[in-house]
Amino acid sequence: MSDMHTPRDGDRLVQLTSEFDGWHFGRGGSGRWWAVRGNDLVRAESVEELRHRVRELGPREFAGRGRVWSD
Repeated sequence: MSDMHTPRDGDRLVQLTSEFDGWHFGRGGSGRWWAVRGNDLVRAESVEELRHRVRELGPREFAGRGRVWSD
């Protein structure tokens, strides 16, 4: 775990995974949060921004259209 990651990161990942079905979440070495579902990729500076963007993408039936959301 790099210096940028905190023990709370694990808790946040668990929360995101339980909140959004079908998504995979993580935090990269740059400190940015990311989410992947099918061909959809979302990256954000904060977990709150990531959560907002994932909600905007909508339910699973719209997955896989190859959208990329990044800051």
